[in-house]
Amino acid sequence: MRESLNDGLPGQFTVQVAESLTQALETLRTAADEVDVVLLDLSLPDSQGLETYRAVHAMAPAVPILVLSGLNDESIALKAVNEGAQDFLRKARVDGEVLPRAIRYAIERHRMLEQVRQLAVADELTGLVNRRGFLLLAEYQRNLAERKGTSLCLIFLDIDHFKLTNDQFGHDEGDRALRELAGILLRTFRRSDVVARLGGDEFIVLMADINGDGLRIVLDRVEKNVQAFNQEARFPWRLAISVGVARSDPAKPTTLESLMAAADQAMYKEKEQSRLAS
Repeated sequence: MRESLNDGLPGQFTVQVAESLTQALETLRTAADEVDVVLLDLSLPDSQGLETYRAVHAMAPAVPILVLSGLNDESIALKAVNEGAQDFLRKARVDGEVLPRAIRYAIERHRMLEQVRQLAVADELTGLVNRRGFLLLAEYQRNLAERKGTSLCLIFLDIDHFKLTNDQFGHDEGDRALRELAGILLRTFRRSDVVARLGGDEFIVLMADINGDGLRIVLDRVEKNVQAFNQEARFPWRLAISVGVARSDPAKPTTLESLMAAADQAMYKEKEQSRLAS
């Protein structure tokens, strides 16, 4: 690691090595304020797997963590990212170009998230990010994807017949429907995804680094989770949603506004098709 960092950006990094989880936790306990980023191997002499990440994150939640994975623990590394790690790197691919760039991105992402948390960007009703917070985070992710040459996926969702729910059962039940959908979305999507309520019954999710197969799995999971909610819940209303999807092309950079407009249009097209079918 030292050699890779020195090859990429000589003299720019100070590296402190902890040879065990116990040693790492002690260092973070006494000097977390002096640490800019943690490069975390999930296979340590006294700790293995996801619990290694959880222990380090619990000791220093304000420090960004970049997970290092081998061939045998890549799925665990992905779970760590879903739980809040900034990213993961395959050990076999670490070099003087990849490692410094990954560290810089991890620190930038973490700093951006901390800035957003300090702003008034939470939706009071659902606890999700509000429109302002979404635009801040999404624009940052769009810029990052453009620099990395990766794609983004934007998912628009709204509640079908929401006005009817309010009119028939009252605004308290309408608010309950919004909170329940917010909970479903948080349980469905990755922690690294940006889940927000734009206003009214409109929700939006930004997903980075996801391919077509992964997207289909997620959309299927959303549908199944909504169905499961309707089967288990004991409310006088049922939850139904319309979904629209737009994906960016790394070869043709686009604006956030264009992506949002495309996803919004796709959602209303699905809503119209559903009305015609019924």
